[in-house]
Amino acid sequence: MRSCLFVLAVLLVLLPASVFGRDYYVSPSGSDLNDGSKNSPFKTIVHARDAIRKLSASRRKDDIVVYLYGGTYPIDETVVFGLGDGGVGGHTVTYAAVAGQVPVISSGVKVEGFSKLKNYPAGLPDSAKGKVWVANIPRGVENFFVMFDGQRRLERARGRGFQMPEFKFKRLATRNVAQQEDRPLLRKLPFPKGTIRNWDNLQDVEVFFCGVPWTQNISAIESVDEKASIAWLKHEGNTPPWTTPKPYNPARIENVIDVLDSPGEWCVNTKTRKIYYWPINGDAGDNIIVPRLKEFFRIEGKIDYDGPVDIPIKNLIFKGLTFTHGDRYEWWDGHKGWGIQHDWDKFDHGNAMLRFRGAEDCVVDECRFTNSGNSAIRLDLHAQNITIKNNLIDHVGHMGILLCGYGPGTKDVNKNNRIVNNIIDHCGEVIWHGHAIFVWQSGSNYIANNRIQYVPRKAIGVCGVRGAIFLQGPEIDWDEASNTIRWDELKYKKFTKGDGTQQKILPYLHAKDNMIENNYVYRARTKIGDGAALNVSGAGEGNVMRRNMLYMSLGNGLRCDDWQRGTTLTENLILSGGIVHKGHNDITNNIFLNTNIRFSFYPGQQPDPGSKIHNNIMYFTRGGIVPYMGRKSAEMSTPESCDVKNNVYFAQTGLDKVKGFLDTSKSKGMDKGSIVSDPLFEKPIDIYKRLEPSDFKLGKDSPALKLGFKQIDTGKIGLTNDYPQRYLKEIFAEKRGKLVSANAKVTYSSINKSLGEDVSRLVTMGDEASLPTVYESLDEPSPFVTLELDDVYPVNGLYILSHAFDRQNSMRGLTVLASKDNKNWTEIWRVDPYHIGMGQRWDIRPYQVTEAKYIKIGLR
Repeated sequence: MRSCLFVLAVLLVLLPASVFGRDYYVSPSGSDLNDGSKNSPFKTIVHARDAIRKLSASRRKDDIVVYLYGGTYPIDETVVFGLGDGGVGGHTVTYAAVAGQVPVISSGVKVEGFSKLKNYPAGLPDSAKGKVWVANIPRGVENFFVMFDGQRRLERARGRGFQMPEFKFKRLATRNVAQQEDRPLLRKLPFPKGTIRNWDNLQDVEVFFCGVPWTQNISAIESVDEKASIAWLKHEGNTPPWTTPKPYNPARIENVIDVLDSPGEWCVNTKTRKIYYWPINGDAGDNIIVPRLKEFFRIEGKIDYDGPVDIPIKNLIFKGLTFTHGDRYEWWDGHKGWGIQHDWDKFDHGNAMLRFRGAEDCVVDECRFTNSGNSAIRLDLHAQNITIKNNLIDHVGHMGILLCGYGPGTKDVNKNNRIVNNIIDHCGEVIWHGHAIFVWQSGSNYIANNRIQYVPRKAIGVCGVRGAIFLQGPEIDWDEASNTIRWDELKYKKFTKGDGTQQKILPYLHAKDNMIENNYVYRARTKIGDGAALNVSGAGEGNVMRRNMLYMSLGNGLRCDDWQRGTTLTENLILSGGIVHKGHNDITNNIFLNTNIRFSFYPGQQPDPGSKIHNNIMYFTRGGIVPYMGRKSAEMSTPESCDVKNNVYFAQTGLDKVKGFLDTSKSKGMDKGSIVSDPLFEKPIDIYKRLEPSDFKLGKDSPALKLGFKQIDTGKIGLTNDYPQRYLKEIFAEKRGKLVSANAKVTYSSINKSLGEDVSRLVTMGDEASLPTVYESLDEPSPFVTLELDDVYPVNGLYILSHAFDRQNSMRGLTVLASKDNKNWTEIWRVDPYHIGMGQRWDIRPYQVTEAKYIKIGLR
């Protein structure tokens, strides 16, 4: 038998890896006609997504990476990743930056053709004439609510604040109107005569107001009766505008030419399609950007809202991407009843740059979310095992990270997520009640090692729907969250005050068993009253806030608020704001510095005794503070109804008052085992320097340890060492380059000579100086300090520290200018003046890197 070998042809083709479905590349300079290989990249992320969709099932059985080269990727519609876009069979699909490069996803479009305004519109203030520039709204953009100069959000023109008398009406517990016939009050805005006019472009003009101290509203105006001095808002507020007027949050109008009266402001007229801008340094420049989108990426599975089961997209990873230039969202007709607590945000709404809606096992790693009018990240409805780690969220207009599950009912599918090791810096810049992290109807999440700073509302809030909403029933469907309640799934169809409502609703409150630990919080609750830096309210049981450091926050530090029980607050360093305690919640093993516990209860709260107040240290460097304050009603008395024992109290001054306090407490049968004694920290507490967690380590002979206090492992608090260095440089001036001011010559506009003239300590190097003394200027309009450097340097960062107790309103004018010759000055930074109280320190990134030999720091 003969054997024959016939060789017809052998063709070996080396195909790019992308053909086999493993790696793709995308570049702003690429083309969607390319094959997506490293040397022939696609141009758009959408095309890369679609290329993966076309892969065969066999080729999907592998991890797939889409590498994005550096540069800007403009988008004009939301990019949606659906069920077919995740990893298959445990494999992942990753969208990642090429090593060392920065891909930027932006919805911004440049404004072209700015010119100096010559024909002045009616209403333009005299102070603005000759200084305002004008351009057309870019094609394809209908309207926008925020505007940017490169990577800086510009301030929209706003009027002077005004107040009106308090509204009187029948109120719900939320301060909303209780009667349907009073709903017009939610849109009625009386104003001082002449404040609001019937402008030609009235549809562009918005009103900012805080009807109650804990929330903010922004609404367009529908009509104005100038004779009666009444404006009617386009959308209903969360409460009537003048429900609880507060002097620190006046109402104001925004976005009309009449109030364009300060450098740095802008406004838009959509009727004439003109943008007006008064640049701070005289020239509009060529990098003014307006946004087109509110939601950039949506990762969305199949949501069966009314059914019990959703089908999530899985195994999608985003790494090293930057998202920027998003717009602010606005309310709409019919939004009432769909606001999660106090209308701080809206239920299941597309107003974040990155949004997960029906997703599991996804990761957001080393991404940046910056300069947007809205939120950074949302996890809506079904969201499980989502990890958000090592990211930078800075200068966003609303929420940093929002977890928003289903409303109260039996469907509990937003849980087991991890939010770890992120920096959230300056959120809520446009919508002031924005939180850094807000957990609503979401449970068993791990929130740890985040650094949160400069937030106008809460650093971390955990809540569900409070009992008062259940008591109202489904008939009142215009109150907060009422429409989110899945009434058909509740065992009880009607709730009556005092019949154990809290116990009955607990199975439907899914914000439970969250662990919140090792977070560092600096300067929370800076613009909106009420609330707390760390707050839990109307949530489920089992939430733990452990080993967090709260520093220089305004108002309350931690709070267990209305309709809350089963929470543990332990091992926290509470250096400001203390704790507000309501309900049955335990406070154990915490260290308080110059602050205390305020026991309280919400109206009609049923007695729930037995909260543990054990083994806390309360240390006062100044007198006049007592360890805690109580509250009484006909039904209950606090702290008498709590189990208070084994606490350590000490004051450097006024110790007799503390001793008398403890004697009184013990005479009432409380504070068994508690003592007045120096807890003996390893090193003295210096409140004039920046305090760190390590400052609160106890010495081995501490009487608190002998009493049962457990040493707090302060080394676990804050960011971990693997946080990206490039993001630290974005936030902290000392991380960006060499120090050039240590030997600067210091001059000043004036000084109070009675305090001495040695100002050498104003410029420090190495360890931060203790500042027990303030160097005061004389009473002058614009005092300043000037630093003369030894040469001309590109200035890309400053760090300013004020006295620990300096809360002067004049600090609202803090401004930094730069010059090469000490004659021609350029403003490179100014403080945000809209704070209840000013801060102690500022890490400053100038508007742009500016070469300077002289730096002037002063007050406008």
